[in-house]
Amino acid sequence: MVSIVASGLIKIDRYYEFSEKDLVIEAYKDLMLKIKDVPSSVDAMIVSSTYSDILSKNLMLAFKLSNKLGVKSPISFRVENGDNGGASILTAYSLVKSGIANSVLLVGVDKFSDYPSKYINDVVSYNLDNEYQYQLGLTPHVYAALLMKRYMKKYKKEYDYFTNWPLKMHENAVENPYAYLKFKVDKKVITDSQLISEPLRLFDIAARADGASVVLITSDDMAKKFTDTPVKIESIFSSNLPIDIANANLNSIKDVSRKAINKISKEAIYEIHDSYSILASLEIESLGLAEEGKALDELENLKVNLGGGLKARGYPGSATAIYQLAELYLQLTGAHPKAMSGPEKGILLSCDDLGNSSYLISLSR
Repeated sequence: MVSIVASGLIKIDRYYEFSEKDLVIEAYKDLMLKIKDVPSSVDAMIVSSTYSDILSKNLMLAFKLSNKLGVKSPISFRVENGDNGGASILTAYSLVKSGIANSVLLVGVDKFSDYPSKYINDVVSYNLDNEYQYQLGLTPHVYAALLMKRYMKKYKKEYDYFTNWPLKMHENAVENPYAYLKFKVDKKVITDSQLISEPLRLFDIAARADGASVVLITSDDMAKKFTDTPVKIESIFSSNLPIDIANANLNSIKDVSRKAINKISKEAIYEIHDSYSILASLEIESLGLAEEGKALDELENLKVNLGGGLKARGYPGSATAIYQLAELYLQLTGAHPKAMSGPEKGILLSCDDLGNSSYLISLSR
């Protein structure tokens, strides 16, 4: 088996004065405060970062971070899969599960605040097809808006339905010390916010900012050296299938949900990739946690994104999944400042902004 034995993370924010290395050092300091025995070396360091080469002109990032942290590692490399950090978690898990490594330091970091939104939106659009989408000036926001329109028509919904998501996420973020937007909002603020691509408004879009998080993953044999409360990674399922805009379906997420059907229950706590309000609704329904067309009406009955999600906790690119993994670990061990009492299972659903590529990670304490 494979276990999470420690995590460290910083508040997501705008850190104009910090480099990516500085952010990771701060997250690693947080991990050092929580672990029984600080490792001087690990068998592998995996870095989840999508935009470090484009936005920071920074290659060989895993090697540089390994040296900066003073953590010796014979294996170190960066994993880029768009904003989907789930691929990095699968890589770390596979190294330990296969016996290639007994300990892996999983690092997530991305930094957006050094550039204006117009440039960031352009870079994020590299995730689209280069020839037929990006070069024509399309952005992920446009596809999210089309998906939202189809959903509204299919289920006869008005825009008010989607306000439930930012309302709930901002409420959840208020007491989360790692959250970027720690304030409540009311419905009028959401409905009056800037129209981005009709019907998509500003509050329907996740808040990109800077962040770094680290998670130490080990074999079961090694886990007790670092903690008395390890959390097991039970399984990881993955899928790559294009979204179906015409029918408002997230095919890859439905696929991983089918594969993981025995792991999904309403008793677990969930972290999902709410890059847009429409994605949150479709992901909850694809997981089978709510009836189709009703997910955002049933949020009070669900334990989803307890720290505020990408919408309010913040969205640091492909570091996001490492944050979600770290926060689920803290929730399951009761160490999160906003921990619920008693959860035994956690589910992390990581995907790209439009749900074409997805990973479902099952945890238990």
